[in-house]
Amino acid sequence: MTQQVWRKGRIILAGLFGVAMLTLIGLSGCGTNGYDSPSSEVVTTKTATALIQAADLKQWADAGLVNKAGGYDRVVILDMSTTNATNGSNAYDTVGHIPGAQSISAGPATFYETRAEGPLAATGQMVCSGATIDALIQKAGIDANTTVVLTTNSTSALDMTRAYATFRYWGFPKNRIKVLQGGNAGWTAAGYALTTNAPTIQKSTYGVAQNGTTNINTDMRVSLSEMIAYVKGIVAGNVDNVYILDTVRPANPGVFSTQDLIAPASPKVYTPFDGYVKGSYGFPLSSVITGVTFKTADEIKAAISAAFSSTSTIGDANRDSAKTFITMCRAGNNASQAYFVLDGIAYYNSNVDIKWYDGSLGQWNLMASSDHLALNGSNAGGKLHVGSVWDTTSLMDSLTWNIDRGLAIVDYSARVYGVEPSFAEGNQIETADKAYRSAVSSTTGGGASSGGGGC
Repeated sequence: MTQQVWRKGRIILAGLFGVAMLTLIGLSGCGTNGYDSPSSEVVTTKTATALIQAADLKQWADAGLVNKAGGYDRVVILDMSTTNATNGSNAYDTVGHIPGAQSISAGPATFYETRAEGPLAATGQMVCSGATIDALIQKAGIDANTTVVLTTNSTSALDMTRAYATFRYWGFPKNRIKVLQGGNAGWTAAGYALTTNAPTIQKSTYGVAQNGTTNINTDMRVSLSEMIAYVKGIVAGNVDNVYILDTVRPANPGVFSTQDLIAPASPKVYTPFDGYVKGSYGFPLSSVITGVTFKTADEIKAAISAAFSSTSTIGDANRDSAKTFITMCRAGNNASQAYFVLDGIAYYNSNVDIKWYDGSLGQWNLMASSDHLALNGSNAGGKLHVGSVWDTTSLMDSLTWNIDRGLAIVDYSARVYGVEPSFAEGNQIETADKAYRSAVSSTTGGGASSGGGGC
């Protein structure tokens, strides 16, 4: 009798031990935090930076990872080649694409939209909403275990970098977002063939904000209120070592022209003013990118040192003491290129904060109250309330009223809130995105749970 009880107990213990071991194996395959911290033993798509070579992608394709159904180490390739507005053709179909790549035919425009922020109920080309990014990733079959590779047939890197910045904002860790050096041209230069066959994709039900959690990366995006605070801090002595890199600032003061980002392209209308944001440095993209080919980390850091103001350059000492870099341009697109070369290459493994001001001058240069007068004595075209806390004109160097240059100024009075929000209330984009919840289930189309890293 005693022997039978002992045998039964041994069987039960063995069963419990087996369950425990299976649980441990499952956890080791899932990682402690799912998507952003998978086990190193099962992930082969880790790279030294977010910039990959054609040989890396070919290796992953040969291993069967591209559009793989379920599990870890999935790879999805997004081809950002845009459709020709004149004849409707797309290089994805006519020239060909990397085998397994999916077409994002709207290119960078896929990743921005008109949204409310600060004193304006409508601001153009801002980071896209949760519903927009969810629709894209679900159609592409992206789930919690997917490495996303961005490529293009275009000669402009912004096709890939606007997507990179948007994925980073919506919580994708940089070790799961890759940009292909040279795009499709880099692929063919390595001796690999393109195809005109489009893949069949199984949709996912993954969402960026499901199960009651939004993993939005608000730290990397600079809202209008935050940008005003950063510039004021720089003017006050820059004790926080913040450096603004302006990718469209010319080497010499001269002609500035920021078109409105919402008005039709023709006839052209412009923001009320132009000039340089105080404390900003010119950071020409040509110093870090040639077409769709990116420079090395050392070359990028040298270009940062050479970034210029009206009186000086950043220099090595300031660059190396920097705690934060903010990239900007006119519409957030060129700024996304600068963001990528810093976040994805030069400071890939670093504690330096790399931030992206997607509003840029297209937003900043609208921030003028209605009582400003141009040099010619006429109203300068500002539409904010008199005394508005959002007025940024005092934070500009070489400020130029565009009406003095004979430019047509956009009438954006219909966009201004009747009661302008305070700084505390004026970060509407990130407030809305933090509250967003994905309307999806908790499983991916590939059969793996998106909430637990594929477990």
